[in-house]
Amino acid sequence: MCSFADLSRAAYYKSHYKSAYNELNDRIINYIKEVQQETCYGVGYRPMTAMINNTLHVQVNKKRVHRIMDENNLLSAVRRKKYSTEQYKRRKELKANKPKDLLKRNFFCGTPRNHFVVDITYLFGLEKMHYLNTIVDLFNREIVAWKISEHPDSQLCIDTLLELSEHCNLKGSIIHSDGGSSYDNKAYMDIVNELKITPSMSFADCYDNSAEESVNAIIKTECLYNRFGKTKFKNRRIRCAEVLKRI
Repeated sequence: MCSFADLSRAAYYKSHYKSAYNELNDRIINYIKEVQQETCYGVGYRPMTAMINNTLHVQVNKKRVHRIMDENNLLSAVRRKKYSTEQYKRRKELKANKPKDLLKRNFFCGTPRNHFVVDITYLFGLEKMHYLNTIVDLFNREIVAWKISEHPDSQLCIDTLLELSEHCNLKGSIIHSDGGSSYDNKAYMDIVNELKITPSMSFADCYDNSAEESVNAIIKTECLYNRFGKTKFKNRRIRCAEVLKRI
């Protein structure tokens, strides 16, 4: 059992350690402020850690320096994180639970409305870029749903899938896509799960979704290149109205 003297001694050392810890934090904060003001917030927490250890002659780790910089709004303005900590955590969870490639380049299906492939392709225009998202039935390579948008985002993919669900019972079907961010996100996956669809994704190369890629190639070759010329289309010399009309 600890005596009263032992407890008093422990409290003293704890108080002394806390005081020294706070004093060092204040020195680090003041030093970081000076550096960031001189460099217009151009130093990240990793090089800042090395500078602190060399200049102040202390040993602190990068996690502590990052926390101090974050709490005092002293983080570098160069190459800030694209997402918040919560977003990175959610993206990590999504990555860990990514759907597997269920088709494995087997693009034959003997039953209609059972296996689908989906992809987004670019529509070059004079004024702006548009994006075409198509869903193809592997039973007969029919385009069963399609949407065009100015943004290649998950909303485009969701709208296309909902259009298909309006005239087709998708429960138990498989929809296969590449691992692009338009499909590999929570909003899109929530709709897929809500419609009782089994998702399938490929991450290796374009051949894993070649059935859909070939449909996109046919659309551009027989709908656009033969009318406008591939070079004119690719170099965005055709007005958007004409491109969309042909699609």
